[in-house]
Amino acid sequence: MTLQKLRDVLREAGIPVAHYKAQLTEYPYTVFRELGTRYNHASGNAWRELTSVGIDHFTKTAFDPTLDKLKIALLKRKINFTTVTIWYEDDEIIHTQFDATIVRDMEV
Repeated sequence: MTLQKLRDVLREAGIPVAHYKAQLTEYPYTVFRELGTRYNHASGNAWRELTSVGIDHFTKTAFDPTLDKLKIALLKRKINFTTVTIWYEDDEIIHTQFDATIVRDMEV
């Protein structure tokens, strides 16, 4: 899966999605960024690229249904993820952070 495809998957939650930094003023929204990449040899000329991605969901609504929509979109595409932290920021924003891994098969 490419980062562009991940962006499209995240958009299935029906909220704005930004890469690296959001210039948004309305909530909820999601921001994603690459954290690192590793390559595993599969066989012959085949390699597997595993990219670790941070996904941050921001909302001002407790029990925001878009959070479940975001999780369901990831699960439907078999994207592994972990909820890392959930915190309430000073400006009344609920910030949920996920770590996810996307996989892309490559030939070299």
